[in-house]
Amino acid sequence: QPYALVIWGDAAARCLQLQRKKDHIWEFKYLFVKDNPVSGVLELHTTPWSVLECLFDDDEKAEAFREKFERKVQESMKMTTLASHLEEKCSGIIQVKACVSKLSFTVASLSHGQLVFDGDTSLEHVFASLPLITYKGCAKCGHERETDDNEIYKQCPTCLPSNQVKIFYRPAVMTVEEGDYEISVRVGSELMEKMFLNIPAEWLKKAVGPSSDTTYGMLVADLCHTLLTDSKASYLLTIRSHFVLDENSFPLEKDFQLLEFHLDL
Repeated sequence: QPYALVIWGDAAARCLQLQRKKDHIWEFKYLFVKDNPVSGVLELHTTPWSVLECLFDDDEKAEAFREKFERKVQESMKMTTLASHLEEKCSGIIQVKACVSKLSFTVASLSHGQLVFDGDTSLEHVFASLPLITYKGCAKCGHERETDDNEIYKQCPTCLPSNQVKIFYRPAVMTVEEGDYEISVRVGSELMEKMFLNIPAEWLKKAVGPSSDTTYGMLVADLCHTLLTDSKASYLLTIRSHFVLDENSFPLEKDFQLLEFHLDL
């Protein structure tokens, strides 16, 4: 059952935090529920008494919800093909085996704003571009931190008093293919790290051993290059899909988000 959250009054100040932490578990209290007769979606409206709280990962309520949610996801998840899923046009969580053909990163410092790796990209270019696919952000929420005129990082307003900075991989749009079908899938920073064998972005300049000339950045570049150039390799992907259809079941919008990249295949 889909719901729409409608924020009013003082609670609107939390919109930015909600957007930045949309992958976290939130607790909402004292909402007014209203049925939208046009969309058929239940709307949850905030009131002056509403409480909006982002729960920590180790909070008992968050752990209980996560356990219940993951169990339901496993029960409802189905293995399918891209061809079948695009024909059915059903929103939900699916698993597919597919090849990865392209990774696109949004990089504001580039003139065209995009950095694209595909099967024609050389290993040397991937390695040289690694600084562009990482960024320094708030260690708590991951939001990219800007610097002032003195090159000092500005505070993250939603995570005060925390002021720690961490290096992250940039989120990407991954093109996956199966046969004649392909989709573009959004990949978050944490899953980018998992795709690179859980090598943290902060380690890219470190040597893999005390007497080794090989850096973790070289390993990540090789992993990324192999991921895109090995046309015979396919990976098991868990994807959340969302379709918005018109009255003729024509897709007005399609959105795909990677939930899990299975390294055992």
